[in-house]
Amino acid sequence: MDEAGQRGDRGAAAGELLRSALARPLEGWREVYESFSPVDLQTGERRGRVPPPGADSRRAAVLVPVLLEPEGARLVFTVRKGDLQDHAGQISFPGGSMDPADTSLRETALREAEEEIDLSRDLVEVVGELEEMYIPPSNFRVSPFVGLLPPEAEMVLAPDEVEEIFTVSVEELLAPKTFRKVLWRRDGRDYEVPVFAVEESRREIWGATAAMTAALLIRLGWEGYRA
Repeated sequence: MDEAGQRGDRGAAAGELLRSALARPLEGWREVYESFSPVDLQTGERRGRVPPPGADSRRAAVLVPVLLEPEGARLVFTVRKGDLQDHAGQISFPGGSMDPADTSLRETALREAEEEIDLSRDLVEVVGELEEMYIPPSNFRVSPFVGLLPPEAEMVLAPDEVEEIFTVSVEELLAPKTFRKVLWRRDGRDYEVPVFAVEESRREIWGATAAMTAALLIRLGWEGYRA
């Protein structure tokens, strides 16, 4: 097989691996999710990922788009506009609140991806669902759906919702140097924050988006979060 053929196999192989990996639940997923919450270094506390008893949380869904390029798989992220009501300016996957017209949370994820990055649902092969994520600041219970995209998939941001679209190779996310715990200072308090520090785009992926990313990577054999 020539070099081009070998590169082409990497995208197909990544798709097959993801289909298999998402066919079963992730053991210890709650501990994984909570391990990505920032730690208040003064109190040692971190926000939980379980809704408080009796909480009237809102339902939402995101699409975790995986672009299967010839060189391998890449995750698609967005940077949210800084003036949005929820999670302004943060790195995210396309998604949002469930509308009354949505027939399912899967439908919500696909609709939001169409609205935010102009991704045609006809190009998306939904291969599984990650575990539900509770986000305390916005009181959302988010269902993440993983969708495989062909190399020719085109995405265009909606300027009223999205500031930027960028992709990161799964290979870089799995690299030991990418996962770090950094010190952030917010409102006069110090926090230890687990992040995926992406050198190519000079971005730090953290919080709920990082936790969902980790839940996908762990299914591919990643153990860096234990460091």
